[in-house]
Amino acid sequence: MSGRALLEHVTLPALGIYRGRAGGPVHLVDDPLHWSSGRTSPEVLAVPSLWWPPHEPLPRDTVAVILHGIPAEGAHVVRVPTVARVDRDVLREGDTVEVNGTLGVFRIEGIQEVGVVTSFLERDDGRILLLERSQKVGSFQGHWAGVSGFLEAASPLEQAFREIVEETGLTANDLELLSEGAPVLSRDREQVFVVHPYRFRVRRTEVRLDWEHTRAEWVDPSEIRRRPAVPKLERAWESVAAAPPKG
Repeated sequence: MSGRALLEHVTLPALGIYRGRAGGPVHLVDDPLHWSSGRTSPEVLAVPSLWWPPHEPLPRDTVAVILHGIPAEGAHVVRVPTVARVDRDVLREGDTVEVNGTLGVFRIEGIQEVGVVTSFLERDDGRILLLERSQKVGSFQGHWAGVSGFLEAASPLEQAFREIVEETGLTANDLELLSEGAPVLSRDREQVFVVHPYRFRVRRTEVRLDWEHTRAEWVDPSEIRRRPAVPKLERAWESVAAAPPKG
């Protein structure tokens, strides 16, 4: 991996539940009986969708709501800007956020967005290639990953091909694109990684590693959860496995 695309804030897609726009510090609600953080200033509540709609009125200073997942009912009950289908992992207590229920997006201030591609190479027998990251890379040394890299090319797919050539020695003629998954989000301190996952069938299985990796293994996809892997690797695989086939 090399290079990064950084922004002063990150705007992420969501499902608009109730229209309007409002912002403030976020409070991650962990207790179904106590939703207030105790702050006296306006705040945005981040709540599991299983607890929605609320049985009691929202805390007085609530200006917007972010729901983890999708609520089963009651989308119109609470009339403050509300979005759903949000991954709680991208939020931290006290983040300054803006919720736009009309457009179905939310923004986290002071956060850098980093585009990443991750490709899963698959043999005819269904096994996929996992690579063990070397001690020379800048992060997650010794962890297992797909073929990954920071997004520097004009498109994620172009970057995916570039990384495969550099990290495995395979060429475009050795690859068949099977699917492109929905992006997966991963938070690391003041950065949100937007991971673009791909799944390729390979026509040959001999790989030549570069300095970024020490080992390569063809494994059953279920092996991902059994190994120390880079964050959200299993989620990225699930994304491409669920995606419709190309072509």
